[in-house]
Amino acid sequence: MRFLLASLLGCVALWQARGQPAPDPMADGFRLRGGVISLYGSTELEPTTVVRFDQAYQDYETRGFFRIGVLPMLVMEGVTFELPHPESATNTLAQLHQWLQSKAARRLELRRVSFLVSGPVPTRLETGRARLAANGTLSLLDGVSFVSGTNQLKAPRGVLQITGEQPGQLVMENSPPWTNNLFGRLAPLKP
Repeated sequence: MRFLLASLLGCVALWQARGQPAPDPMADGFRLRGGVISLYGSTELEPTTVVRFDQAYQDYETRGFFRIGVLPMLVMEGVTFELPHPESATNTLAQLHQWLQSKAARRLELRRVSFLVSGPVPTRLETGRARLAANGTLSLLDGVSFVSGTNQLKAPRGVLQITGEQPGQLVMENSPPWTNNLFGRLAPLKP
């Protein structure tokens, strides 16, 4: 995973170089449009996950309505995680967590995020924003929509378990909270 991130940053550096020193990816004016990252398992010849994004750029953390210039962060917008093989998706999420858990990832925010899981019952999870949280979870903010077959659930916030005992577990913060699984092994809704 580190190799994929390093190669992405290397491509950005070469793209921006044009005979100049490579820029810092967090420097002002950094912008990358239309990226695709393929993640492979240890034995698969096809990608287990394809990550597509519309653009990546530098922004700043906000507190209330203030943007704090000393707290830059990397923003990836229009991020889609395509999981064509649900049986290997848990391993891919564990790799994704290792990739995102670096010190720099604390300054990473994903916006307009979708998880598309293929299978007998196609599943889609969408959220406005996502940030890496503690204990192997991804915090889903600004509206969460979960669609599996003809079932659709919506909540203002949610938590997706990436690693641990129950990878793929989705808890949608309604009153009462709803718990389900992203990988199509749908259990009855548990309030």
